[in-house]
Amino acid sequence: MKLTYKKGKGDKIHISIDGEYALTVDEMYFASLYLTDGQEIDEEEYAALVERVNVRRAYNCAVSLLSRRDHSKKELFTKLKEKGYSKGAQAAIERLEAGGYVDDERFCRLYAAELVRHKGYGKRRVEQELYRKGVDRDTVYNVLEEISFDNNTLIDIIKRRYLDKMTDEKGRQKAFNALMRLGYSYGEIRDALRDIDEEITCEVYDE
Repeated sequence: MKLTYKKGKGDKIHISIDGEYALTVDEMYFASLYLTDGQEIDEEEYAALVERVNVRRAYNCAVSLLSRRDHSKKELFTKLKEKGYSKGAQAAIERLEAGGYVDDERFCRLYAAELVRHKGYGKRRVEQELYRKGVDRDTVYNVLEEISFDNNTLIDIIKRRYLDKMTDEKGRQKAFNALMRLGYSYGEIRDALRDIDEEITCEVYDE
């Protein structure tokens, strides 16, 4: 098979095989391939070239995604597939993982902290969200063991969002349901409400 190429717009190089368009790469990457116009390549060499280009494209897309925020391996793979880079996705992710740019444990730790700090999620909800991102169970378990889920966060959420809605049974049930969706158990909510009641009682007596 005869390989030829020509300059395209910007820094693009269009590669053809036996006169038919095959691939487009950027000039810098093309230079690293050490290809010459009119050279002969066999099917095995062409397949290797296509694979290298696919991995390159997937890698560049992955780097762009990671520049915006951290991703888990599974999440990154899914996004690359959605963008049409499925053929080179796995190899690209392996390269990024080897370089320390993709790390499920680091992602898990940062994302869990964000869910607790900014969204007020309880342990169960945080666990669910991490599984949704494709983090394995052992990693999730180890990271959640490091995080303190104390009642103070829950008490603060109840005071800010729900306390004034608990004036009747209907409002109380709605608040309970909302808090359970945030990942708190019935027992945790009950204990937090008891602590709030005790705090309010103390304030009344102090007056």
